[in-house]
Amino acid sequence: MRIAWFHSHLLHVNSGGTRFVLDYTEALQRSHGHLITLFCDVASREAVTQVEKAGMKLVQLDRESTNSPAYWLTLPSRIKRKRVELEKVLQDYDFIINSMFPMNWLVCDFKLPKIQICYEPFAFFYDKGFLQNFRLHHRLFFRAMKLLYAGTDKAAVEKMDQVITVNKTNIPKLFEEYGITASPVYAGIDTDMYKRAGEQEIEELRKKHPGFPLLFHSTDLTGIKGSYPLLDVIAELRNTCPEVKLLFTVYVNDPVGTEKFLKRISELNLRGNVEFLGCLPKEKLPLYYSAVDFVCQPSINQPANWPLKESLLCGTPIIAGIESEEVREFINGCRIEVRNTNAAVVKLLSLFQQRNQLNLDESIAELLKDYSRKSCVALLDRIIKDIYENCKNR
Repeated sequence: MRIAWFHSHLLHVNSGGTRFVLDYTEALQRSHGHLITLFCDVASREAVTQVEKAGMKLVQLDRESTNSPAYWLTLPSRIKRKRVELEKVLQDYDFIINSMFPMNWLVCDFKLPKIQICYEPFAFFYDKGFLQNFRLHHRLFFRAMKLLYAGTDKAAVEKMDQVITVNKTNIPKLFEEYGITASPVYAGIDTDMYKRAGEQEIEELRKKHPGFPLLFHSTDLTGIKGSYPLLDVIAELRNTCPEVKLLFTVYVNDPVGTEKFLKRISELNLRGNVEFLGCLPKEKLPLYYSAVDFVCQPSINQPANWPLKESLLCGTPIIAGIESEEVREFINGCRIEVRNTNAAVVKLLSLFQQRNQLNLDESIAELLKDYSRKSCVALLDRIIKDIYENCKNR
């Protein structure tokens, strides 16, 4: 089947939404025989390279993206222009997939079967907790954009033949905002890649990064990851656990943001307790997940988290945000409200004491059963084919 997959931009290849698109398009083409073209506003060089390596096509539709205020202020004219350009192009395709606003608005009236993979209700319009991580002028800007475009977003979602989400937690949220019942297709994990490293490798890495307990944190430095309040937690933990060590990797190219984060580490006098690993290639992640005592992703308003699932498969317990659906309290880790420093410290100290009593066996079995990428992509493939056949028979 010839599939046109639309995503807003492909600038950060390791961010969750972009990673889902790149992983699933590649797997649908490689394992299920579809011919896929990715359409986006703009893409990074790294994304272009990944798409070409996977043998897919990539079409960039714009010079700006949703990161630009000018893009939002001229959005209707941009949508109109792109529709005209795509009218003939899409005649060569059988199916449309889109990931989020405004791409759902762009494609909603084309006469092809279509689904939207809706990670969550569009956060910049509907997620007040998410928006609290931004400065006042950003919040005011997106409040205005919501007034302009929220109705358009909801109307576009209603025109989809099916809406898919990536975790069960989002199903009631999507129903509340859009009045639709979504079906889950999980963000699958490469279970061949994410497994526990050998003990000798683990021992060597521990020698390279001494500390106890040893924590790992992956961030894009946005407020949703809880990275800044996590530093406050580490500073407080140090009073009781002077050898505590946080290893962190930044998976986006943000020199200014990284320098700001390093400055905050210095202000808190944490250079002996927090170590920057740079941008780790994903091939090294299983070893780091395996070697640390806890993988710490205390995200805010984020129910599902790839690093947490991956670390569990590597046999390492997790520290998550309060909305995490991965955590079984004091069985495979714990949840913390990272912005409440004192309460988070108390809970973490209790978790550290119980480290040897934790049992990850059930969590690992569940992940292998329900979250392998192979099975998740196969489910998406079945949904695509069923919708295509149903639309043909209308």
